[in-house]
Amino acid sequence: MEMVNFRGLVYSKFKTIADFAQAIGWTRQKATNIVNGLQEPSLDDTDKMAKALCMSLEDTARFFLPKKSQV
Repeated sequence: MEMVNFRGLVYSKFKTIADFAQAIGWTRQKATNIVNGLQEPSLDDTDKMAKALCMSLEDTARFFLPKKSQV
């Protein structure tokens, strides 16, 4: 997971994690756990984050999906 980059993205759009959480209807604790990589988001969670960050679902999901090697 590229959590450092994802956290930077969140902070580039929101002043605090609490602001991010409020924008998507989560508790601050859930947002913190996901942003810090302690909890994996569901597809619905990823969609909410994508909308809040003005990103596509696919681009947002790339932060949480392991990279596949090309054989």
